[in-house]
Amino acid sequence: MKRLLPFVAIALLGVLMIGATGKQIVPTGSGSIAGVITDSATGLPIEGARVTVGCHGQGATTGSDGSYVITGLAAGDYTVKAMKCMVYVMKQYPTPVHVDEGQAVTGIDIALAPMGGGGGDGSISGTVYDKNTNLPIEGAKVIAGRCNQYALTAGDGTYTIANLADGSYTVKAMKDGYHCATYPTPVVISNGQPVTGIDFHLAPSSFRALD
Repeated sequence: MKRLLPFVAIALLGVLMIGATGKQIVPTGSGSIAGVITDSATGLPIEGARVTVGCHGQGATTGSDGSYVITGLAAGDYTVKAMKCMVYVMKQYPTPVHVDEGQAVTGIDIALAPMGGGGGDGSISGTVYDKNTNLPIEGAKVIAGRCNQYALTAGDGTYTIANLADGSYTVKAMKDGYHCATYPTPVVISNGQPVTGIDFHLAPSSFRALD
């Protein structure tokens, strides 16, 4: 009987962590994270930016003064990210933010770089190939960043995603009939300089690529 107790305890813990819908319950508490989101070029506050913490999607939207407060946080360390799609490049706070139970952490400010028409002169380019044949793939979609700026490859497999602001980008390539691929390291644009040679070799697949 004693041997069964650890298994019973684990089972009970699983029940507590699963809601009636079968989804994991998001840990909550009385802590909070607050700060101000500004434009890195002008220093002005950004209204309508989305700030998120952790992997559960907890977050808040900035007001007209650029401020935000994310409440209901359990004690722990949080990765804080801010973004405003199609206007600013997503940016992550440089260090994890620690919150003790009931603690109100303030001053977590982030300055976002404008993109596309707001100072975004950088670009990412490369070629997409078939992994098996090494032939170029036409019509593949290459996406940069969470705001989904993208370009389609030409007949020779080349692409260029233009009007990108300085920042770090996750770059992905996809095409019907191929597995989606993510470039192994973030692609960093600095001082509006073009980044070239971001190539992909997509493996054929019987599944349809997701848009």
